[in-house]
Amino acid sequence: MVVAKKPKPAGQKKPLGIEKPSEKKPAPSAPLVAAKQRIVVTPWRDTQEFNATYDWLFAKGSTPANRRQALSQIRIWSLRRGSLCPAAVLATSVLVQAELEDKLGSSRIQTTYANAFTRFYNFMSSIIQGHNMASMYETAKELGLQSFIVDLRHLCSHGQELPPATVLRNTSKHCLEWLRTYYWLPHKESLVNLVSGKLQRKDKLKFENEVTRLLEIYDLSLECQVQGAQKLKDISKLKASAEFNKIRVYASSKKVKTPKEILTAVVGDLNVLIKKNSHAMKDLLDIYLNCLLKMKYFLTVGLNIQDNEDEIVAATQELFRLLALQGFIEKFFTVLVQMTENPNETDEKRQGAGYWAMKMIETFGMLSRMKRMYKEELDLNPNLKPVNFSSLNTNVIPNTLKRLLVHSGVDSSVTLVFGDNPTKARNWIFDIDFIRQRVRPFSKFSGAIVKGLLSLTDPPLGEQQIEDLTRLCNTRLHDQDSVKPKKVKSLPNYSLNDLKNLVAECENEENDSPISTESSDYGIWKLDNEHDWSASALGVLPWSN
Repeated sequence: MVVAKKPKPAGQKKPLGIEKPSEKKPAPSAPLVAAKQRIVVTPWRDTQEFNATYDWLFAKGSTPANRRQALSQIRIWSLRRGSLCPAAVLATSVLVQAELEDKLGSSRIQTTYANAFTRFYNFMSSIIQGHNMASMYETAKELGLQSFIVDLRHLCSHGQELPPATVLRNTSKHCLEWLRTYYWLPHKESLVNLVSGKLQRKDKLKFENEVTRLLEIYDLSLECQVQGAQKLKDISKLKASAEFNKIRVYASSKKVKTPKEILTAVVGDLNVLIKKNSHAMKDLLDIYLNCLLKMKYFLTVGLNIQDNEDEIVAATQELFRLLALQGFIEKFFTVLVQMTENPNETDEKRQGAGYWAMKMIETFGMLSRMKRMYKEELDLNPNLKPVNFSSLNTNVIPNTLKRLLVHSGVDSSVTLVFGDNPTKARNWIFDIDFIRQRVRPFSKFSGAIVKGLLSLTDPPLGEQQIEDLTRLCNTRLHDQDSVKPKKVKSLPNYSLNDLKNLVAECENEENDSPISTESSDYGIWKLDNEHDWSASALGVLPWSN
């Protein structure tokens, strides 16, 4: 678990110089500076687990059973972090173990204590690394340890005869009290829980902030562009001073003057930023897509369309082409679909995500038809000039693609036109399992998406199958104009399981009963579906959370 630790404030040094006794004045107190918190990964799950172990070890009423429980907890910590488990914790465990064996009357108690002191010294030496033997005594004194601890360690390691058990016993108590004062107690008073999900590396945080800044400018400029702004003066009338100032500063740095030019500049900066960080950041795509979905105007711009959908498509064309060039278009489509299925999102966001998902489905269908027509022409004429469908991501489209675009059956003025990733061309079809996954969260926001995907499945569905499934989707959406399916007598009895079975039939699965996602026979074992084991730390049972 990640915790935040407040380090001790550094002590103030005395000013240099000589003052006369009569002129001495009390030094003004320095202003208090808030201690900066330091984030560290610890072997304990949270402060509660650390405090419980502290009480087992050092509380007044602590029993041998409590101390053994503490040792078990420390062993779990050692398993969690291995060599990164704090040396002070491990040194405490060996001293406590020695004392417990002493109470049981171990015949080798001197050897046990000797090994414990050697381990304790190793911890102390990690603090005073770089010091020579002569300075170890001075450092031990600064840490609050008696100088004989250093001598005792040498006797335990190199002496011909071990010290008496009484000396070792008393020294163990002294060292444990020092560990409590020097390590355990300060941590107990300063540790603060930190939710690991909110923790981000500095490079990730910097990347997210930069992408958020660029997309905020894009979102503001898109709104101004759609509302008819032609220059910065028009933007100043549409936006508040703070928002306008962000656009003005960016436009000045890029030497652009119109909303359209600002949108183009932002897309260019996003491209450079992604290329710069793509190889160094594992979570780049997730951060990038999350930032895209935070754009308020972009996500809901299609909800109040009057006669200006062509303006919306023209203004956002470059952003979708950038996603296609980057190879992120399919992932972006998936997160849009998942947003429509998420009941925790607002209806406005789900509806807006559904709008853009449907616009992308229109483009996927257009690309599939264009590629099919090109393949048919290529079969008739093998000498046909090769076509690169990634050219659709540019403003200069080859004549062959222009002709295919005209015959694809779409209105290019209200259709997003983008193509393949230059390094990885693909067929814009979806596995039947992708549609099956859309069955359980089927809703009024995602129903149109499911219907749109029926003509883009692999293996392809027949006309009758698409018709039956479309009718079923309409029934599920309570469409009063839908036609009765042939296989079902009563429309109100249609359910998600019926849709699931019809999809299964498309794969030639001869099963008339609903597909069961539950496991069958595990003998004397059974699956535990009541607890989330992935959320439990090592050594912690889910029901103790």
